[in-house]
Amino acid sequence: MINEQSMARVARRQFKKFGTEIDFQIVVADQDKIVEAEKDLEQAERKCDEIEKIFSRFDTESELMKINSQLGVSWPASTQLVEIAKLALSYNQETSGYFDPRIIGELEATGYNCDFEKIKEAKISVAKKVINFERALHEDLIIKEAKLTFKERMDFAGIVKGYAVDQLTQFFKACGWKNFLVDCGGDMFFSGKDQNGNPWYIDIEGIAYENLMLELQEKAIATSGIGKRKWEIAGKRFHHLVNPKDCGQYCFDLKSVTVVADCAAKADVWAKTLFVMGASVAKSLAQEKKLACAILAYRGGAWISTEFKKYLHNPQNNE
Repeated sequence: MINEQSMARVARRQFKKFGTEIDFQIVVADQDKIVEAEKDLEQAERKCDEIEKIFSRFDTESELMKINSQLGVSWPASTQLVEIAKLALSYNQETSGYFDPRIIGELEATGYNCDFEKIKEAKISVAKKVINFERALHEDLIIKEAKLTFKERMDFAGIVKGYAVDQLTQFFKACGWKNFLVDCGGDMFFSGKDQNGNPWYIDIEGIAYENLMLELQEKAIATSGIGKRKWEIAGKRFHHLVNPKDCGQYCFDLKSVTVVADCAAKADVWAKTLFVMGASVAKSLAQEKKLACAILAYRGGAWISTEFKKYLHNPQNNE
């Protein structure tokens, strides 16, 4: 689809993948490049298909689920799966264990064992398995050259969207595009400028754009929250952001956490990590690690870090 609202034209492709809305935009100044942009957008959608077929935990034929079904077996793995396994190990250490792909058992036990649109039909498992998070992740997720061994089942959904954004960003840059947007359900990367020749402007869900607008170039952003993915079964409330250090306890004090970073995988992981930590710990750690983040309380009110203020358009003194 072509946006003809401005001098520069925007080639755009929108579709659904990873259980969310996908939006790719390429700003095209040269009319002759429109067809080329459309072809690259089509190829980018195919790349999303490939990623989903590898990492979906709702498809028994996905590469991830095949390895999950054969614990303790060394499997030849795709390049993408090995890459994301390495990222998972790295971020597990960086977040002191708050990011952990072994939470799949907790998600399934609380009803999230199917596509989220069908979750209301789910039931809480009676025989709930408690994962031994005291064991280091590298003991359960073993990488040897191009082979993977799972000692416990894994779910990389906590990083897949961010990983996809980074992969597609690399793809568009390799194609020679300088001004584009990659958006995988709120995990986003902004390259160059928009169709009006300005930095990309973005607001945050839950905060009126008049109060807070971001100005981003060559940066990624990700938001994790419970505005959409929360549910109730048998009178008990749940959401998809599981704290591996305190499984079974679901905090509803926060609405969302948004993080700006150099790559989407990092923004994705830290948005989830800060959320499950809770407001007090998250604020302290964000300042200590100089993370650019905004934390929204469930009942209203927002806190933004010092680093986050650097990306404000017409910055105000937000405390």
